[in-house]
Amino acid sequence: MAIIRVKRGSTIPTTSKLSYLGELAFDYGSNALYARGPSSVVKIGGEMEVVYFYEGYGYTHTLQYAFDPNYIYKVHIISSTQGTSADISDTYIYYRTSALSNLQGSYITHHVNTEDSSHDVRVGKNSTVHYIKDSYASGPVITSGITKVIDFEISPTFKSSYNDTQQWVAYGKSIASLSGQSDSSIKLADFVHSFHGDLGAMYINTGLNAGSPDSLSITLYRIKRK
Repeated sequence: MAIIRVKRGSTIPTTSKLSYLGELAFDYGSNALYARGPSSVVKIGGEMEVVYFYEGYGYTHTLQYAFDPNYIYKVHIISSTQGTSADISDTYIYYRTSALSNLQGSYITHHVNTEDSSHDVRVGKNSTVHYIKDSYASGPVITSGITKVIDFEISPTFKSSYNDTQQWVAYGKSIASLSGQSDSSIKLADFVHSFHGDLGAMYINTGLNAGSPDSLSITLYRIKRK
């Protein structure tokens, strides 16, 4: 039986590594096969692919990645702090260019808490900072720590043609709860962010620095739009 070998490595291949259209490469770090397309490297098989991952200690991180309007993106954040202090900080995001210039836009964030029946809304326009109203501010006595799970999609929109991406829209949910208690209360926040410009980075601040250690995990996925 003939043996066919393809290029291989422990990371996602780039166009600089694949010289020919249709050339294959295997990422044995994530067990995924890729092929060189006309302008980018495309994963073979599966709908969503991980294109960025960060895991470390802290509550802030700058995610730098060249967002392509031919894809729809999903961001998943897990942020935790250990300790007994209450959290009064909302999550906020700066959407930025690849040169780290802040993009302006608008936001709506709405939240509800299991501890009461009140709903609250916060809005902003012409703003460089986009809020998610997800601070864990009430509930039982904290004995373990606080955690947030934030999940949202980022989609391109178009102006004069499908190649004219000027506005991006992010929409999703954030859940704040406790990290080791069965009686945890829950705050649920819905949010929409709309911002203008070439998206090349995000500064993410979850506000969870009320104890120690603070852990942060950020995963960026993408799915082909067409």
